[in-house]
Amino acid sequence: MLIDRIEQAENASLKEFSSIRIGGRAKRIFFPKNEEEARIILRESLERGVMTFPIGLGSNVIFSDSDLKHFFISTNNLKKYVIRQVNDEYYIDMLAGVSFKTIVSIVKRLNLEGFENLSGIPATIGGAVCMNAGAYGTEIMDLVQKVYWLDEKGDMVEFYHQDIIRSYRYSQFQEGGFVYRVIIKLKKSKKEIKKVIKEHLLERNRKQPLDLPTSGSTYKNPLPHYAGKLLEEVGFKGRRIGDVGFSSKHANFLVNYGDGKFADLIRLLEKAEEAVFKSTEIELEREVKIVE
Repeated sequence: MLIDRIEQAENASLKEFSSIRIGGRAKRIFFPKNEEEARIILRESLERGVMTFPIGLGSNVIFSDSDLKHFFISTNNLKKYVIRQVNDEYYIDMLAGVSFKTIVSIVKRLNLEGFENLSGIPATIGGAVCMNAGAYGTEIMDLVQKVYWLDEKGDMVEFYHQDIIRSYRYSQFQEGGFVYRVIIKLKKSKKEIKKVIKEHLLERNRKQPLDLPTSGSTYKNPLPHYAGKLLEEVGFKGRRIGDVGFSSKHANFLVNYGDGKFADLIRLLEKAEEAVFKSTEIELEREVKIVE
């Protein structure tokens, strides 16, 4: 079968594909190298009635510690990009696996502005577009010009900026399929972008628990409130069950202190959500994706 010719790992540990280092095993993880291989995986999963799940850097996903039979699609082999300049505007055309770290290196080298607020986010462009990742008032969709998306049938659909349905930490691409390619637009800056990015990274290091395995922001901010502040007010800053806890540095960050268990993590989330609702009648919405 065609799908058997695609690079893959069987019975693979999902801990290695999640930044919080919790998870069981995947029956198969595929590593497509091009559009055609991604299309084959999607079509085969549809025929078999198996759910597909894309994996980038795993910074916003937590896997169950059971054996999962989904078709996991890693973007690790999809890291090509092309830069095109039109006057003082630069278009970066990337496959889904290009990391924010790579984009930052381009931005610093060419002194481009628009991306600096997003520097330091541990993401790939594919995953960031799916969740409309953002920081300090900037969202990735502010910069996106075009998205090439493979639907559940493996057919390529092109979306221009104005056609994309998105909102705070959401885009239509969360609903299935596979973000294959993204084009963003940045422009030449008169500021010293390296210095601006350095300041942002220092700020992240001061505020976020980057010294431990973490899944990043756990809950969406229920504007005008902040999830971290709400969690802190009900006593969940630093609260833990087993080796899983809310960071004592930033209450909206889950961390793994060593041998974190999925069951403990879910119990902690449920207790936190119950405490915040009881105190404020605000229902926290999870930003992390739980895959079971």
